[in-house]
Amino acid sequence: MSRQLRHIVVWLLLVVVWLGAAANGTQLKNYDIWKDLPSKQLRDIGRRYFDNNNIDSALVCYTILANRYYATPKSDKEELKWIGSAMNQLGIIYTYFFVDYEKANRYLLQAKKIAEQNGNKRLRAAAYINLRNIRIVDDTFLGDGIISDSTINLHHYAFEASLEANNPESVLISAAGLAHMTASSTKRKVMLDDIKQFLNYKLPDSLKNHVWVYDYCKAAVEMSNGNCDAALALYDKALAYVFHKDKRNQEILKIGILNDKCRLLLDMHRYSEMLAILKDFVQQGEATGDHQLQYLAYQAIGEYYHDIAKDSITGDRYELLALREKDVMLSKNKLLDAEKAEFLFQIDEINAEVQELTARQRLTRTIAWTVAAFTLIVLVLLYLLWWRYRQVQENHRQLYENNRALLAVDDERRRLLLEYVAKLDVEPVKYQSHQMDEGDQSDLLHRILYVMETSDEIYDNDFSLERLAELVEARSSKYVSQVLNEHYHQSFTSVVNDYRIREACRRINDPEHYGLLTVQAIAESLGFKSYPNFVTNFKKFTGLTPSAYRKQSKPQSPADSAD
Repeated sequence: MSRQLRHIVVWLLLVVVWLGAAANGTQLKNYDIWKDLPSKQLRDIGRRYFDNNNIDSALVCYTILANRYYATPKSDKEELKWIGSAMNQLGIIYTYFFVDYEKANRYLLQAKKIAEQNGNKRLRAAAYINLRNIRIVDDTFLGDGIISDSTINLHHYAFEASLEANNPESVLISAAGLAHMTASSTKRKVMLDDIKQFLNYKLPDSLKNHVWVYDYCKAAVEMSNGNCDAALALYDKALAYVFHKDKRNQEILKIGILNDKCRLLLDMHRYSEMLAILKDFVQQGEATGDHQLQYLAYQAIGEYYHDIAKDSITGDRYELLALREKDVMLSKNKLLDAEKAEFLFQIDEINAEVQELTARQRLTRTIAWTVAAFTLIVLVLLYLLWWRYRQVQENHRQLYENNRALLAVDDERRRLLLEYVAKLDVEPVKYQSHQMDEGDQSDLLHRILYVMETSDEIYDNDFSLERLAELVEARSSKYVSQVLNEHYHQSFTSVVNDYRIREACRRINDPEHYGLLTVQAIAESLGFKSYPNFVTNFKKFTGLTPSAYRKQSKPQSPADSAD
């Protein structure tokens, strides 16, 4: 790992000190109280705990809030705003306090996704900034020590997102990160373009105490142009402003600027000044108990003596001091890991419980919606069936009434026919020739109609054309057949079936005399040998089945009448 990259890591690790690396005791006892709070109130409680370095309680609050994502409709932008904010804070907590980059990355990517889906530009900028920080540590410790192009791209995206969100605080943080990364970047031009864009950015009056970032960025530009003296002067100016104006964060800001100043002094071969800064880091680490800062300072000093001063003895001594600090750091980390492990185990159990509950709720909602949808479909189908049934019943009623009207007309026709035939006083004529004039045909037709209307023989199942010819006193059945075909345009069988069907309708309409008979019994009494044949002819003649016709012949209930 190069000394410059270690300086970057020092700067990032000191951010941990700034945020408060020591987590305070667990606050799971408040879980039952917090889990039912409104999301905004829960986010505000978590933020207060975070700002007061009570990280365990903040973690519980943010975890409860983040888990609400699984039960929140994607259309509820207000709720998702607080959930996304909680996920962003969880990314910070897992990055700096629990060193779980995988979890941190997962929460931050989810926060970015929520921000992009809901147009939350501030959240998107914050997520990019925190993702950028994870990638720097990943490249430094897990990679080959070279900052990757994808990490540089994240710095660029973070800056662009901050400008798009018009969030001055995010713009400042992004610009400072760009200035710090410029010297070691393979995409220096892109980063310098962003820095130059920042230099034209106007800060609001509320952030005037941070104008040192302008000097910091100007120093990066001067360094890239090879103006080392000008860059050094700008670093000193930025440091002076930080000490004068920003008392709260001056230590962390000082370390960040001094890291870059060390890099510049190395390039200018001003080794004594560089060593003085690194030894100050050692003293600060001893005073604050920051073993990571001491380790990295010792390591950088050892490299200087080995690579530049060519003093291997002094170099080895500093390397041993670095290893000692590393051992202390690892031992402390193991103790901290044991304490954190129990707390994180409890958090994971809560996560699992909440996600299981959410899954059950989602399944319950899915089942409820499915049942509701199925019930709605069934109700719609039932309504359609009912509506179709009423429509069919109405059609049946109309057909029945039409048939009743036709029967009334037919009865009147029968009456007139019988009156007419009764007035005839002529002898029957024997039709011997197959050639009949119109008068003969008319006379024969009246005789046929008279028999069909008055004789019960037509309802015998063996009634035939020949028997009809006998009854009308025609010498040959062919004359009868001729008249039937010319008058009715039907065969003898069809004419007889029509008369029988009409009589069936009359009997069905007469419950007083025929109400005890079944439809099949009525059909048999009218000469139909086959009940299916009767049904076919009945439906063909009336448009209704016999059972539907009988149903319509019965008195309608008040409810049916109302419909």
